[in-house]
Amino acid sequence: MNDLQKYYLTESARWQKLLGIFMAVCTGLLVLLGIFFIIGAILGLDLTGEADLGKFGLIAMGILYLLMAVLYYFFTRFLLRAAKGIKTWGESGDEAALTDGLRNNKNFYQMSGILSIISIALIVVTIIGVTVSLLFLA
Repeated sequence: MNDLQKYYLTESARWQKLLGIFMAVCTGLLVLLGIFFIIGAILGLDLTGEADLGKFGLIAMGILYLLMAVLYYFFTRFLLRAAKGIKTWGESGDEAALTDGLRNNKNFYQMSGILSIISIALIVVTIIGVTVSLLFLA
C-alpha cells in the first residue's frame, strides 16, 4: 500500500470514529426516549384523550425506540471497531488490526445493505397494501 492510500484509509477512520461517536450519543438518546415513553404509560400520561389507546401508543413508541437503539448499537459498534483497527494499523503497521478494522467496516456496510433491502421491501408492500385498500374502499 502506498502512502496516499494509507493516508486516505487512516483519514476515513477519523470520520468513522466521529460518526460512531455521534451514533453512540443517538443510541443513548433513543434508549432514554424509549424508557421515557414506557414510564409515561405506566404513570398514566395520556396524550390522546383515550386512556387505553394512549397508554398502548406510548408503550408501542417506547418499544420501537428501544428496538431502534439496538440497531443503532450494532451500527455504532461496527463503525467504532473499524476506526480503531484502521487507526491502530496506521500507527503500528499491525496487519491483524487492519484486517479487524476492514472486517468491521464490511459488517457495517453489510448491515446497512440488508436494512436497506428490508426497508425497500416494506415500502413496496405498504404501497401495494394501500393501493389494494383504496380499490376496495372505492
